[in-house]
Amino acid sequence: MELPIVLEDRTGAPFTVRKYEPADRPALEAMYDGFEPKRGAQGLPPRSIEQIRRWLDRVLPNGEHLIVEIDGRVRGHVMLVPMEPGTVELANFLHQSVRGRGIGTHANVVATQVARERGHRRIWLSVEPSNRAAIRSYEKAGFRQLPGSLWAPEIEMEAILA
Repeated sequence: MELPIVLEDRTGAPFTVRKYEPADRPALEAMYDGFEPKRGAQGLPPRSIEQIRRWLDRVLPNGEHLIVEIDGRVRGHVMLVPMEPGTVELANFLHQSVRGRGIGTHANVVATQVARERGHRRIWLSVEPSNRAAIRSYEKAGFRQLPGSLWAPEIEMEAILA
C-alpha cells in the first residue's frame, strides 16, 4: 500500500493516513495532551504531558507508526509494535473530535495492510469490553475475538494475515 493515502469518512470528508515522521512529534504530543478519556485504554494515554513524552520516547522507536491527519492536524496514531516473530500488536488512538465517522476502521484496515506487506502473519490487540465502538471497528477491519477472553478484564482479538 502506497502511503500516504487519502480516504473519506462517512460524511465524505477526506483524511490522510501516512507514516509517522519525527517532525510530527510536537503535534502528536499535543493530540495526546488533549485526548479524552485519559487512561481510557488500558491506562493509555498517560495523563500529563511529561508522562506522554516519556511514553512516546518508549514506543516510537519500535515498530510501525501511522498518523491520521485531518485538515493538516494530527488526529490519530496507529501503532504496530513487534511482539513475537511474525506477530505485531495493534493500538489505535483516535482523537475524540473525529470518532464515530469510520476513520478508525479505515485506519485499522490500512494498518492491517501495512503489517501484511511487512511480512507479519498475525496482528493481536486487546480492548476493554466496554469499548463497543472499538470492538465493532476492529471486527469490520477483519479482527475476531479470541475464545476465552470474552469474560476477561480485556477482550483479546486477532487478525490472521494470509
